[in-house]
Amino acid sequence: MYDRDERPLGAVAESAYESLLETIDPDDGIPRTDAHERLLEADYAEADADYAIDRLLSRGYLYDIDSQLFVTENEDFERIE
Repeated sequence: MYDRDERPLGAVAESAYESLLETIDPDDGIPRTDAHERLLEADYAEADADYAIDRLLSRGYLYDIDSQLFVTENEDFERIE
């Protein structure tokens, strides 16, 4: 079975997750464009913001419901390796 810890998330995606976790209420989703803008406002380069969102979605740190992104808050993610 796949173990999330076998592959590190990466520094850019990890810091983007922490930034989004601080700015998105876990109960409220935001459009992807808003998440992207929040990362740009936090001084991420355009390509890094795109990469981080894609990576976070593919690894389950963000999830998409009806074009709204939600941040996953889970004890498994408290310590990102």
